[in-house]
Amino acid sequence: MAELLVMKDISKSFYGVSALKRVNFDLEKGEVHVLLGENGAGKSTLIKILSGAYRPDSGFIEFEGKSIDVYRLNPRAAEDLGIATIYQNFHLIPHLTVAENLMLPQFVRKGGMLINWKEVNLTAKRILDELEFDIALDAKVKDLSVSKKQMLEIAIALSKNAKILIMDEPTAALSQKEIELLFSIVGYIKERGIGIIFISHKIEEIKRIGDRVTVLRDGSSIATVNPKEVSADELISIMIGKTMSTRRTRLSVGVGKPVLSVRGLQNENFPEPISLEVREHEILGIAGVVGSGKTELARALFGIDPTDTAEISFNGKQTSIKSPRSAVTLGIGYLPEDRDVDGLCLNMSVKENMTLANLAQLRSISYNRVQETQSVQTMVNEIAVKTPSLGQQVKYLSGGNKQKVILGKWLLADCRLLLLDEPTIGIDVGARNEIYGLIRKFVMKPGCAVVFISSDIDEILEVSARILVMSQRTVVAELDPEKSSKNEILQYSLGVKRKQHEYE
Repeated sequence: MAELLVMKDISKSFYGVSALKRVNFDLEKGEVHVLLGENGAGKSTLIKILSGAYRPDSGFIEFEGKSIDVYRLNPRAAEDLGIATIYQNFHLIPHLTVAENLMLPQFVRKGGMLINWKEVNLTAKRILDELEFDIALDAKVKDLSVSKKQMLEIAIALSKNAKILIMDEPTAALSQKEIELLFSIVGYIKERGIGIIFISHKIEEIKRIGDRVTVLRDGSSIATVNPKEVSADELISIMIGKTMSTRRTRLSVGVGKPVLSVRGLQNENFPEPISLEVREHEILGIAGVVGSGKTELARALFGIDPTDTAEISFNGKQTSIKSPRSAVTLGIGYLPEDRDVDGLCLNMSVKENMTLANLAQLRSISYNRVQETQSVQTMVNEIAVKTPSLGQQVKYLSGGNKQKVILGKWLLADCRLLLLDEPTIGIDVGARNEIYGLIRKFVMKPGCAVVFISSDIDEILEVSARILVMSQRTVVAELDPEKSSKNEILQYSLGVKRKQHEYE
């Protein structure tokens, strides 16, 4: 294959902290070259340099055999060269339609007083039909699912005649069916000679789709290997610098008295009443495909979405959860699926984010701010948040450290129940195991329990003491993970198997 891109000796520092150290990376036409590394290894910094968002301190880039002035490269210049990036956080305009988002670059560049909406819709339809994307042209982006937004981002990138497509964790929020569609699209893109830089933490996914893998560790390029010729454990060992098994250990340590009991929960998202119970020292797993109602259930339990009727008992006492404030008052914490949008204040510091759940105490005249700082520092040390200081803005932390900050917030608030919605999404194996360790330590405390929501069935089977499977916004099965298989859970999720509420 012909060489499309060469990045040589790329270095970058931020405020004296080295993010990249003489990194080398290359890409051929029609190739999927995977970037693999722990959070904070330098992957995002490298692709932001290639896309013109950052300028390197040193190094050079060749594109199609020609040298690029890296100090003048900016996002528009990168796009003009044919370098398109699809980030984890979508760059879409929520209040505009699918067609308007897809054709927006042409509006901007062509100018003019009037827009030919018939031509806009015809062109947008042609692009989506060519990719076999089933997305309504007149749908507002704010109303699309995460998977549809992902597909729209891909369509926008390809409509710009991209020669290099950078995909940052593209399957993180997709169902298995949607992942299969994405992989078929990747195959179609390869056939057109487009080079793909694919960032993912899913080892089996990498082995399946990658032609080559370059591993970054601590800002350096460690190795480039053929993923078909190395095992999953070998890839992980290269990535983290030590041997680590991919097999996880069950986190639940037993069950005790009920912590949360819910009977007859209903609202506009759940036409059929939902009942569940989670007990002391238990991790209750909730599985289901995208759109099954998992996230909506977590939102209802945390009081974000009002419920019409529900009998709720918390620690043996009848109560109600009318708002997030009432949930926090009871001792319930919530880690949302989209941590950046719903879980953190990105422009605020680590310290400020970790004390958000204690705002009532902050209003107290006797509140000790020195003690507050000491408590946050102790928590940061205990859960191993990697940050230069408590004053560091959270937006500059890696995904795994952002998750730790959210968990630290609820641990400081002395919560008894944690609702965790996709807590390991988009984070590497090392950070994932650290998150598992924090969850296990929490659930071992007296009176504590966890509701663990994930679309990763292997993860659900490993961490859960009991599994509820959701499909079409209702609970269709209650299973014992020791007696259940991945295929069985998938069948319930897709509605293939009948409703079952007892252990088999």
